[in-house]
Amino acid sequence: MAAAALLACSVGLQAQDRQAKIAWLSRNAAPIRSIDPNTANDDFADLQPLAAAIGTARVVVLGEQSHGEGATFLAKGRLVKFLHERLGFDVLAWEAGEFNCQDMDAAVRDPATPLQDAINRGLYPIWGLSAQVRPVFEYARQAAVNHKPLEMAGFDHQFSGTGGAARRWRDAMIAFIDRADPDALPPALRASLREGTDLLSRGDATPAELRALAEKWKALPDLLDTLAPRLRQVYGARRTAFMRRTAGDALISLEGLARFRESSGAFRAADNNYRDRRMAENLLWLVNERYKERRVIVWAATFHTLHEPAAIDLGPDSDFSYKNVVTMGQIVRAALGHGVYTIGFTAAEGHAANVMGGMTMDLQTAEDNSLEDLWMRTERRFAFVNLRTLPAQHWLEQPVSARLLSHSPITTAWPRQVDGIVFTRTMFPATKGPVVPDGAVITDEPLPRPPG
Repeated sequence: MAAAALLACSVGLQAQDRQAKIAWLSRNAAPIRSIDPNTANDDFADLQPLAAAIGTARVVVLGEQSHGEGATFLAKGRLVKFLHERLGFDVLAWEAGEFNCQDMDAAVRDPATPLQDAINRGLYPIWGLSAQVRPVFEYARQAAVNHKPLEMAGFDHQFSGTGGAARRWRDAMIAFIDRADPDALPPALRASLREGTDLLSRGDATPAELRALAEKWKALPDLLDTLAPRLRQVYGARRTAFMRRTAGDALISLEGLARFRESSGAFRAADNNYRDRRMAENLLWLVNERYKERRVIVWAATFHTLHEPAAIDLGPDSDFSYKNVVTMGQIVRAALGHGVYTIGFTAAEGHAANVMGGMTMDLQTAEDNSLEDLWMRTERRFAFVNLRTLPAQHWLEQPVSARLLSHSPITTAWPRQVDGIVFTRTMFPATKGPVVPDGAVITDEPLPRPPG
């Protein structure tokens, strides 16, 4: 009898605790009216709590779960528009090639270039072919016409875009040097640039071939350093510094691809860290030098934006570990502190798949007491919660199951990883069209309270 009474008491306390958490979310998670970036005459009144949470931060990072979240892409598009129009963020930095995104930015501003052709110059296809990402570019093109441009940038060392991304860099680099001094580029280096870029797109290129090419290209940064006074005279310091960084990116891309081929595509923390460290260096260079004193939006996978990945413990039964992972977000947070505000995204149900047809996931109904389960019971389709100013000993400061990473339930203290979370009740995949798939809901509507 005593044991039964204790069990009943425990169950009763758990139910009370659950209801208290739901009540807290109902009071404190700010409802988002819509994830539609194309809302006419949007006053963004529902996003003012997000503005208050961001405060004076110069960098806002927008994550995503798996590159296959059409609803998240739309939500990010509306946030980009809000941050640009109302808070003065005028740079959008993509998890994409540093050189290729500058090339893309110029094409977006050129009304004679078809918009999809402009997008193809910079983005990986997972974003570039998604109808849910396109509104960002439609908005950016219109903003340029209105003389309030949203400048595009990239912070990845890898070449991105379609249709010869590495060759466009090669041609631009050769022309960059030749205009300053037609005799400066040694014939052997010129030949290796012309012939070697195709190696980056060859699926059968071996690690040895890639590293042999890197040995030849190592002369390029030294040449640019030697020519720097003349290059600055011809192009200015800003353009010269940018092209010098892209030369470093090319070398890192060759080594990164060699490591990827050696691992047969399997995840290795050291190889991931190699890329993330360079992305962090590039992003910090953009923030502290190229766009000094400007406000920057970052579009990236949430994985790369985590502040403290080693704090995530998946347990002994997992075949993956965050223990030795170093992320771009960890390095950037250490450098900028509260100057960066990172937003993760999660969903409770629906489907996710990238526009290429990969990473297809059926989001099962959220498990009891997960963040998604609790949030569903607030009767909101979309909401935002600020994790940065939680009271001491708050329940969200404790380990809570949530699906911010590849829609996998992970139990951890999420304020150690992100500063805020946007919730979408029902996810839909990224698609080539239409922008809003049949049956998808992108504006808040009253919801029946789920049982329990």
